[in-house]
Amino acid sequence: MKVAVIGATGFTGEKLIDILLKHPKVTISYISAKVQKPFYFASLFPHFKGKIDLVCDNLNLKKALAAADIVFLALPHRVSFLYAPYFLKGGKRVIDLSADYRFKNSSVYKHYYGTEHRDKKNLKEAVYGLPEFFASNIEGAQLIANPGCYPTASILSLAPLLKEGILNKEDIVIDAKSGITGAGRHASLDYHYAHLAQNVRAYKVFEHQHLPEMNHILGEISKKKISVHFSPHLLPIERGILITAYGTLKRKFSHSALISLYKKHYKGAYFVRVFDDLPQLKNTLETNYCDIGIAVKEKKIVIVGCIDNLIKGASGQAVQNMNIMCGWKQTLGLV
Repeated sequence: MKVAVIGATGFTGEKLIDILLKHPKVTISYISAKVQKPFYFASLFPHFKGKIDLVCDNLNLKKALAAADIVFLALPHRVSFLYAPYFLKGGKRVIDLSADYRFKNSSVYKHYYGTEHRDKKNLKEAVYGLPEFFASNIEGAQLIANPGCYPTASILSLAPLLKEGILNKEDIVIDAKSGITGAGRHASLDYHYAHLAQNVRAYKVFEHQHLPEMNHILGEISKKKISVHFSPHLLPIERGILITAYGTLKRKFSHSALISLYKKHYKGAYFVRVFDDLPQLKNTLETNYCDIGIAVKEKKIVIVGCIDNLIKGASGQAVQNMNIMCGWKQTLGLV
């Protein structure tokens, strides 16, 4: 299978190429990025020397269309919807790593991303790419909306309780922490080393763009209207996401009963690991796993979920979705 990576020089694009180069059933046939002049990809990223000899240039739609069967859009928000229609019309399957196709409601998109959606037709057809819950829809999809990193960890951590109807939906609090690669590769004083080192800060409280994504998908899974309280924080580390979710159970459950419930829900979900104790972030780094653990006392419950934001939270999950679309094992190229 020939694949193209559009937006190859961002953190997710770089990691996507790294994963795809190890995949036994694909060949990277085209790459592009917003550049001043063409260059060999390995000249910018020396760790790829001897692994990839493609030239990275500005996007040429006709060349990309002719070169690939599947197109990965590792582009900024508000850019993917400019190009996805062209590839879809040309019969290609598209996996978008931005937020441009995650919302069915274009007015929600406009509120959180500050612009009108430019491809409302395909917005209605896009499939949300969370394999653990939507694999049957992903299999036949032409356009995948790859989930956000915070929503991936949060939804996987909370969904079993909400789907079973045993968690009060009115008082769910998610305290989330992310490494700096979650903000992308663009230059900004906010992400300068001097501002990040020895520091932790909250940001976008009440207005983070991942909040409606979590609420919508958790609502779809549980068949109820969900409105979580979500507070993201920036950690002075390169990568990784750890969420701590707090809630109240409708009745008392033992720890063992809840662990059994989680293991039942994720039976066969290779990339979700349920722990008897609370997981640690470092054990998920450089993997496509989401690690989940719980603590419970009386009716109070704490759920901890960890992922690598660049892999399970972005590029690894995109490859997992590609595997499902192609009828391959989900683990192919990822373990």
